[in-house]
Amino acid sequence: MKNHGFRNEKELISALRKKHFSDLPSNLQRLISQSFKNYQGIIYCSLMAGKNKSDLKIKIGSEVHTYSVKMGKGNSIHQESLANFLNFLEQEHHLPLNIKMAITRFIWADGTSDGTGKIKQRLSSKKFKKQNPEIIKEIQNYFDTISSSLIKRFLITGVESKSSAEFIYYGTVKKGVVCKSQEVLEWVTKHKARGVLHIGKLTFQAWNRNLKGKKKSEKKRGVIQLKWGSLKKDIKKIAHVNLGKLQEIEFVQMINKKEKLGYWARLNIEPNGHYAIRVQYQKYGELNKRKVWAKADAFVAKGVVSQNYLELKNYYLNEDDVKKFQLTPLKGSGISIKQVDSNAYQIMKMAPSTFKKLFGSNILAVGASIYYKKKKKLKHNEQILQAWNITTEEFYAYFTEKLKLPINSVTDTNCQECLKKIKRYSNKQIAKEIKANKEISNFIFFGIGNFKEPFTAPWLFEHGELQKNYLIPFTVTTGSGRSRGKCTIVIKPK
Repeated sequence: MKNHGFRNEKELISALRKKHFSDLPSNLQRLISQSFKNYQGIIYCSLMAGKNKSDLKIKIGSEVHTYSVKMGKGNSIHQESLANFLNFLEQEHHLPLNIKMAITRFIWADGTSDGTGKIKQRLSSKKFKKQNPEIIKEIQNYFDTISSSLIKRFLITGVESKSSAEFIYYGTVKKGVVCKSQEVLEWVTKHKARGVLHIGKLTFQAWNRNLKGKKKSEKKRGVIQLKWGSLKKDIKKIAHVNLGKLQEIEFVQMINKKEKLGYWARLNIEPNGHYAIRVQYQKYGELNKRKVWAKADAFVAKGVVSQNYLELKNYYLNEDDVKKFQLTPLKGSGISIKQVDSNAYQIMKMAPSTFKKLFGSNILAVGASIYYKKKKKLKHNEQILQAWNITTEEFYAYFTEKLKLPINSVTDTNCQECLKKIKRYSNKQIAKEIKANKEISNFIFFGIGNFKEPFTAPWLFEHGELQKNYLIPFTVTTGSGRSRGKCTIVIKPK
């Protein structure tokens, strides 16, 4: 993996070095535009040598940024000798003697504090935990008190690094995501890994316990290792909001450059004197009775914007520019913009108040939200009824009539089969009503009835194609907060 990583860094340098922004593939344009304020000029890119946490340094004009580059799965984030790590803890984090001995015993795991135990006495981390639960508990409690500082050392600053990574880039020349190191640090600190010992989302372990005593692996003992096993998935979560915003910015830039006039032809709008505008602020929703994000992520406005200004802004215009140049928004020009390579988005999330206004009652929503599979989850069902403001009597009466079921409890394990039928019926019925009721489907898919023009979305940019928006094939599911009493119905693409 180390060779793969080094080769990947060299390929990135080759793709970036002495290029202009316009010369770069779209993925690397995103990398630059997400980290640089001004990216006009020649790009200089070099490899950071030594023990720096930064792998790459990129310079455009006087602006310089550093990046730690990751790829693959099961990523090792940091390695150092046990002795060096313990010395750091003693100097910086008041390491008690009992915790020092506990960490030492865990890493060597052979019954000694110096690794001189017999091979047959070496234990895996899981067996060590089983035999020494109190030692593991002591170490974990200590790590929890200093986790943010440790994660910063492991992930950003390093041990002897002279250059901390400002950004973390996960990917290759063709595909990847970039995040600010500070955002990653905050996220990793708040979440937990499932290892025997964890420091936030990082697993703390021995590099190699060498349980079988192989000669080549013996040198790897006595070294700590931090791994971020779900890095690929997690980094996308951290970057998700920025990726959606970036896709909208890129679309507006692409339209305003007017190099691909097919998009303007598809909109049936004359390119000259018209500009794509990104929606920058929330809008008042008539049904929501408050400001929310509109269905349209961009729209078209008419007027005059100088070429010099367009070039200065790299062809990106937003609602502030509409006011600045007194542009006139065009009705029916709203565009919903989705990430080119993603179906993992929500068409709509409905809280109890919104669902009731649309469907007239929350009875189907509570039916769709009910737990039935796992016995231990059934206890949450009464809380779910309360969240949707439906009484048990209303629930029993409705579904007894509709499905002829002998339902008389939402928590009894004898009723699991009935609850299963109720959930499936409710999901199907919600989908059926959305398809049959144009007022509901217009609201969900286009924002009609909730937003004023041009903030409805008669147009859709999806998978790199601009087309008329339509009733996308969808599924009905629930939000992630049911067990906490925060219930929602979510409409997602199939």
